[in-house]
Amino acid sequence: MENIYKNIIEKIEKGDEISPFLFIDKNTEILNEKIKSLAYKIFEKYEIPKVFFYILENNSENIKISEIKNFVENSNKSSPYKIQIFFIQNIGKLTLQASNSLLKFFEEPGIQNLIFLSNNTESGILDTILSRVQTINFNSKEKNKKSEFYYDLIKSYINNGSNDIISYFFKAKLEKQDYLSFLENLIIFIKENFLFIEFLDEILEDINAINQNNVNAKFIIDKWILNIGK
Repeated sequence: MENIYKNIIEKIEKGDEISPFLFIDKNTEILNEKIKSLAYKIFEKYEIPKVFFYILENNSENIKISEIKNFVENSNKSSPYKIQIFFIQNIGKLTLQASNSLLKFFEEPGIQNLIFLSNNTESGILDTILSRVQTINFNSKEKNKKSEFYYDLIKSYINNGSNDIISYFFKAKLEKQDYLSFLENLIIFIKENFLFIEFLDEILEDINAINQNNVNAKFIIDKWILNIGK
């Protein structure tokens, strides 16, 4: 969470609008507490009273549309502080109607509003919501895909400007799975270090395209090496 905290603070200082965060973990009880701790840390830095932390505890599918509207209406209230935080727990349990009522808020949260969402999986969450959020997935399935080799190549390239990654992909004879493993580890690096979050959706699209043999995998890798090296 430390890298996420630093990135949020940087965006707040710049006055940028921040896209909502969707945090995924199988243990939502622990996850929700971590998210609260992150919110309190932000509030502590800017000396913001906790009254500006709005939490929608969702333990069932019975949340009414009126409750959602009242929750979101707080975002329109003027605040003397840099930020106010909105936290919707277990968003996957919302009804279709309730989920749809949040789309505009997620699309245009406003500069003063920071939105946190939690769930145990991406499954069951509307695609229209997923397309509007930054997803941070802590589930072990993704961690199992981690390759120290590819991860270290990416890390050295981004942090130290090492050209080892360029030499490797230029010289090595690789299979489709090698290209996929690189992209999967690029996603893991992005989420762990909270860099290039804006690229996540496009990387996932490229993974799907490679799996379906619809693109030149080498061309895709070259594109991402250039993008993350800028």
